[in-house]
Amino acid sequence: MIETDKILLAELIALLLKDGELPSDKENQLKNLLQKYPSARDSLSRRLSQTDIYVPFDLRTTDVKQEWLITQRKFTAKETILQSRKKYLFLNKPWYKAIGIAAALLLVLTLLWQRQQQEKPINYLIPDKIYGHKNDVLPGGAGAVLKIEGKEEIRLTEKKAIQYFAQGIELKEGRLIYPASLAENLKNTLIVPKRSTMVLTLSDGTKVWVNAASELSYKANFDKKERRVTLKGEAYFEVAKDAHRPFIVETNHINIQAIGTAFNVNSYHANTRVSLTEGKLKVSNDENEIYMNAGSETEIVDKKLKTFPLASKAEATAFKDGYFYFKNKDMQQILDELSRWYGIQVDCKIPLNNERYEGSMKRDVTLAELCNVLKDLTGYKLTIDNDKLIVNR
Repeated sequence: MIETDKILLAELIALLLKDGELPSDKENQLKNLLQKYPSARDSLSRRLSQTDIYVPFDLRTTDVKQEWLITQRKFTAKETILQSRKKYLFLNKPWYKAIGIAAALLLVLTLLWQRQQQEKPINYLIPDKIYGHKNDVLPGGAGAVLKIEGKEEIRLTEKKAIQYFAQGIELKEGRLIYPASLAENLKNTLIVPKRSTMVLTLSDGTKVWVNAASELSYKANFDKKERRVTLKGEAYFEVAKDAHRPFIVETNHINIQAIGTAFNVNSYHANTRVSLTEGKLKVSNDENEIYMNAGSETEIVDKKLKTFPLASKAEATAFKDGYFYFKNKDMQQILDELSRWYGIQVDCKIPLNNERYEGSMKRDVTLAELCNVLKDLTGYKLTIDNDKLIVNR
């Protein structure tokens, strides 16, 4: 079912439940939708044959994705049979209210599954048979949502949808690739939720690795004078050289200008940090501007930009290369990173100290594996309970 039909169906159901009947034009719309989607109509008829429309389920234990896939397969099988018939039976008006209730239930389950897919994969909790936790948590992976100005959001697992809304954009091996030019020069926003990362190639050839809980906005075709993007969160840039068009990254706190270079920008918090691994940068905010050379990093200190030697290139490229890299980080910084990658809530039962830690580990491990290392490194007791990480002594 396409998105616009889902919205229309929801509106019709809401109106039907409110008034008990529909105007003739709305009635025809509902009839057409049910005829257009025989699988949905068949499901409603089956549900109406039950004495009570009641579906008990626990959202914390039910695998909604799996149940929905099973339901879809059943619908597909029944739809094949129904399409072979020459006539369709449209349920009469006395059944409308019951149809609305059943359809609303079906729609709610569908939208619930979609929402959970956008926010975090439903199958990320698994049994822990090694470390003694209530359960374990799988690591994140590639995934994002693309918003194109004036169009609906597109999940990047839906390749056909991307081709439909923006001809020429490719989704290849988990990477989003823009051609050198597109007919429609619209604003695009790449939304990378928790538990996800995404790699994209912009129209000028610049490659960007976008970390979890981040957003990157840009034009499908850059302007003739500059290449400008806006970042919330963290991203690593390998900027294609173009002496006539500087590449500009805007964050909430600073602007970064490059021509051809490689650097990481971490703007999760107010103290945005820029780490330069190759080339040169000009960084500015309302207070001052500075020029950076490779092997340096810049942070905001007392509202002004300050430059320091790059502590570690490995840290600057860590998430891009698939690693956690804790270099002189306190426990709160470490927990923030775990929360973004594993999509978990953190519940600290005690105040955290200011001690700094160092260590690295691949990001493709489960949360329990990582906690087993962190407890030895930090001395904190870490307990996993569903999608919550409890921190204690």
